[in-house]
Amino acid sequence: MRKLLLVIPLALSLGACASLTNAWNVVTGVSVSPQQIVIVANAFDAGEASATQYLLYCKATVPAPSYCALATRQSVVKTVRTARAARNALEPYIVSGSAGPAALYNTLVAAVNSLQAQIPVNPGVAK
Repeated sequence: MRKLLLVIPLALSLGACASLTNAWNVVTGVSVSPQQIVIVANAFDAGEASATQYLLYCKATVPAPSYCALATRQSVVKTVRTARAARNALEPYIVSGSAGPAALYNTLVAAVNSLQAQIPVNPGVAK
């Protein structure tokens, strides 16, 4: 009976360790399919084109409207550079057809979402 009482807490602690390990793998070790990578890479390509047009518009418009603030333009440039690095790192996984790391994928998704939030949809239309 004593051995059983010693084994139960040990089994419970190892069970908790296993679930912690599974949680850690979900956060850091998950990989994404090449198809998912292609979708987010294409979304970034569209966002990058929009960001380029936004920056060209802001440069050509004098005086610059409020949505062309320097801080916003700098943030757009930084986001595009970060996303481009992540996309370039994910491209070998697309070519090879193997699963890519979720961390790079999540970086690219966050950058696409950030670009969507930063670039105005209809800059010439009052809201």
